[in-house]
Amino acid sequence: MSFFDTLALLGERIFWSMWVSVGFALLFNTPRRALWATALLGAVGWSTKFLLIKLLIPDQVVIASFAGACLVGFLGTYFAHRVHTPPMVFTIPAVINMIPGKSGYEFMMGLIKIVTITHEHDQTLATIFETIKLGLQTGFTTLGLAFGVIAPVLLLNTYTIKDKDLNRFIVKKIKYIRKRIDKKKQQAYNS
Repeated sequence: MSFFDTLALLGERIFWSMWVSVGFALLFNTPRRALWATALLGAVGWSTKFLLIKLLIPDQVVIASFAGACLVGFLGTYFAHRVHTPPMVFTIPAVINMIPGKSGYEFMMGLIKIVTITHEHDQTLATIFETIKLGLQTGFTTLGLAFGVIAPVLLLNTYTIKDKDLNRFIVKKIKYIRKRIDKKKQQAYNS
């Protein structure tokens, strides 16, 4: 696959991931003023996952999904200040397009195949291992999406965006970290 084919495929999938995110945002009654942020976050999250899988970490769907969801979560906190809406309102619809539907379906079909085996010789160890692998991949990917979206709330300690300016908050956190580093350097220098 050439570079331009990959670029065209990426553009097409970004377009559809935006519409999937907007569709779920409408289903969840997201305010109209936040739909553009939902579309943008859906495109950014999905393209991050796609690029990580294609270029940097092939076959690592769980890590790529977690990274995409983290980016959606952090950008969602930023956009929450711009559209005056809680971040969960548009970050959840933005990560729905990264839910592992295919591996979840294959996991369920594998379980059905294992349960409905009539002859002992039909049950192979490879089928069982593949089903377990798909189940774990689906579960951990879903957990990665959930933790990725909630990570900014936990790390930045921002349960609400009301009366908070993200830029001032980041500067304050950086000053606090620098102050602690300088204090530790001073302690190390004195001892």
